[in-house]
Amino acid sequence: MAFDIPVTRRTFLKVMGSGAVVAISISSLPAAVLNSSMQTEPDNGPPWAPEPGKARWRIDGIPKVTGQKIYARDFKARDFVGWPQQENWLYALRCNRVDRVYEGFDLSMLPRDLQPVAIVDNDALLSRQIALAPESDPIASQDIYWLARKGYPADCFGQPAAMLIFANFDVYRRARKLLEFNDSTIRYGAIADPSGRAKPVAFTPTTTYVRDDDTNFNYVKDYQTGSNGKPTPEYLQALEEARANIDATIQRNAEQGTWFKAGASNRQDFLTPAIDPMFMEPEAGLAWYDAASGDLRLVLGTQSASEDASSAASLFEKSKVTINSVHIVACYPGGGFGGRDRSYFPLYLALAAPFAKGALRWQQSRYEQFQVGLKRCETQFTESLWFDRQGKIQALKCDFTMNGGGKKNLSPYVAQLAALSAMSCYEITRANATAESLYTPEVFGGSQRGFGGPQAFIAIETLMDEAAVELGMSPFAIRRNNLLGNAPSVGRGRAITGAPILFDLQLGTVLDRLEAHPLWQERDKTRAEREAQGLKYGIGLAMANEAFGTSGDGMYGMVQLMPDGSLRVITTYTDMGNGAATTLGLAPSEYLGQNAQTIAMSVFEPFQALGLNGTANPQKPTDVRYTSGSSSACLGAFHQYHAVKGAGQALLLQSVLPAAWTLWHANVKPADVKWMNGALTARGIDKPLLWSDLVERMRSMNLPTVAAVHASYAGSFWTGTYPFTSGPADIEYDYVAVGMNPDSLTPLQRDLHQPVIDGAKFQRTTYAPSAALIALAVDPANGRVKVEHVVSSVSVGRQLCPELVEGQSQGAVAMGIGNVLTETCPLGNEGPGGGRWNLDRYQVSRLPDIPVQTLIALPPPNGDPSNARGIAEAVMCPIAPALLNALAMATGHRFRETPVTPEQIRGVLQ
Repeated sequence: MAFDIPVTRRTFLKVMGSGAVVAISISSLPAAVLNSSMQTEPDNGPPWAPEPGKARWRIDGIPKVTGQKIYARDFKARDFVGWPQQENWLYALRCNRVDRVYEGFDLSMLPRDLQPVAIVDNDALLSRQIALAPESDPIASQDIYWLARKGYPADCFGQPAAMLIFANFDVYRRARKLLEFNDSTIRYGAIADPSGRAKPVAFTPTTTYVRDDDTNFNYVKDYQTGSNGKPTPEYLQALEEARANIDATIQRNAEQGTWFKAGASNRQDFLTPAIDPMFMEPEAGLAWYDAASGDLRLVLGTQSASEDASSAASLFEKSKVTINSVHIVACYPGGGFGGRDRSYFPLYLALAAPFAKGALRWQQSRYEQFQVGLKRCETQFTESLWFDRQGKIQALKCDFTMNGGGKKNLSPYVAQLAALSAMSCYEITRANATAESLYTPEVFGGSQRGFGGPQAFIAIETLMDEAAVELGMSPFAIRRNNLLGNAPSVGRGRAITGAPILFDLQLGTVLDRLEAHPLWQERDKTRAEREAQGLKYGIGLAMANEAFGTSGDGMYGMVQLMPDGSLRVITTYTDMGNGAATTLGLAPSEYLGQNAQTIAMSVFEPFQALGLNGTANPQKPTDVRYTSGSSSACLGAFHQYHAVKGAGQALLLQSVLPAAWTLWHANVKPADVKWMNGALTARGIDKPLLWSDLVERMRSMNLPTVAAVHASYAGSFWTGTYPFTSGPADIEYDYVAVGMNPDSLTPLQRDLHQPVIDGAKFQRTTYAPSAALIALAVDPANGRVKVEHVVSSVSVGRQLCPELVEGQSQGAVAMGIGNVLTETCPLGNEGPGGGRWNLDRYQVSRLPDIPVQTLIALPPPNGDPSNARGIAEAVMCPIAPALLNALAMATGHRFRETPVTPEQIRGVLQ
């Protein structure tokens, strides 16, 4: 079938370990699954981007502001072709404590007409031979049982005791009123023996990065693994010797008085609480298990649709529930910030689906979302930063311990990035960073915005200011004294892993622009004015060098010429509210002179149909270095845009340019063509070609109307030489396929070239440096803080859509302020795990809290127009430490824990 709209094909994946073949299908909305009573495309109103490369508003703007159905919560079963018209409703009975033995649940408060039509508990799972946990012994594997077990305390806060399926919404609504906040629903027994619960242990992997230039030891140069995949004894021995050398060097210089430890008179430990992403739409979804066909269908708002599909299928391995296919309709998430990346909501919805009497609807309330939604981990960390008397950093030691909660999720990798970020923007020749995430019965930790970076930057950036005070240096001077790239012997500098910095980070310029800003230059005058008003005034500076991407990223992109001549982008990427749909919609204009009119996101089928295989040594025609990466918010501008742009380039070389040749009667080189005012022009030819004429000629010549590419990146892109119709071309993609339908493409032969730089061991190669200057006033009478002005300076690279960059910065400021001053999810019974938290307790930044903001977006380094940086996380990372530094100036006190409350401020001032 033609891929005219985003769902036409199902491809097959092996479900690991099952031996059975399950069809996995993922589509975006709107899609062919929609009932004929619904529109097949959202009404985008007037053209969202009539000028190539520029957006008037977001591509999804009109559907969102006019209330069209785009979120999972919006849809009903009757909106989908072939689904049952009636919906059952799901409610989870959850354990709100872990210190007492769970003895069962009681539904006696429900009258007969409000009883559930089905109850999914451990007995129900066993009756269908469904595994009670992901592993045979989940506790030993640092995991939980799907449902609480009688005779044991709950494995974690919010663990379901049972899932209740109600006949319809009215019954569900009335029953819920009797069940919610009813302490008699879950029966608890004796206090659990603390010795019977496993002590917190670290999820794997744990992280240790040591860089000791004195002994020429670092991760990139020295790391080796044995046949078991673990570090070799030789590496571990060298690691310990390097750590011992750093410790001995610190001790010797400290005793001699040549080095001092920043902030030695203050606490060396820091604490940031668990934080909720508080996205706009609590998780919601639909499921339908068709027992006759073995099809499981899910409607979700998710960042990780592919993982959700394969995980849902694996739930029923070796059970009496036959799963022949899993189909996910991926809606707009309604906000993500990492909170929907491998969430467990889809798994529980899938687990309950076979017990429903038809379609099953589940909508979590905000209370439930606070109780079980993924959080930024509570993090305890220590840091020691050693300076010489000239203000040069000589050594760094730090340790990060995150509370990952009851399931692994991505928290150990968040800890890993915290360790990787420990050096911030500075060259530190002796560094020892360790990090881990612990398995505990607390709320689930995940990968919230910043991915460990915010914690790391709080530590080093506040200590930088403390060292500056001790030395009598400006906070700008001490930072400038230590910037990466200041040491000619190491080029642009090296990361804590020993990996070279590959690009111009513009760190000096980032600082220069803030130092010259009136907010800093007029600080003394403003401080005097505030003091005359009875206020304490402070201004704080902080930098951040947030990494984006991973040690190796793969990405797909596809561009399709539609029957009406418009362009559609098809991508596996997800828009979490970060504007990725808009940015990727602009990408085709680079080579095709047209923006896409529509975009299909979270689509996997046509790319899976290509059958690509990720391998370290690509040899076969379908081999690539890396397959598909995640939907992290910061991957859109650099990685995913590159892929979509490349699909446009392939379509130009394979179809558009050959069509143009026949109209020009001349074979023009690709380098000699240019789009101007919506028409294709060529050097030396006075005949601009309209897009409509090119489309007509392409169709008459039966040239491909769809192009797909794959790119692999680890420090630089893999490249390939391809025999396009317009002639051979060397482009930055390791796979190209073309055709007439997205679900049936033909690959082009290739001559694959390894990249000049292979950064697979570098851990990260791409960075988005930023800095913030924050001015605030404190009222000593009540301890309240008013953030007055935030100036952000960011090395954004090329701005693909300046309005989105500005929006990211504005949102980052709001989040950063809340993270420092108000937001906290306490652990234990009294926190969100108890099930009674909502926005009356969880305080986020509100409109009156938002200050004046100035964004300084630096132009690309060296005038390079091609580099765009992923800045979604970077713009937030310096906000918290800059605010803490401003508070220190205003109050004379160093706060090591957040949130910093008015009560704490009053305490130190009085």
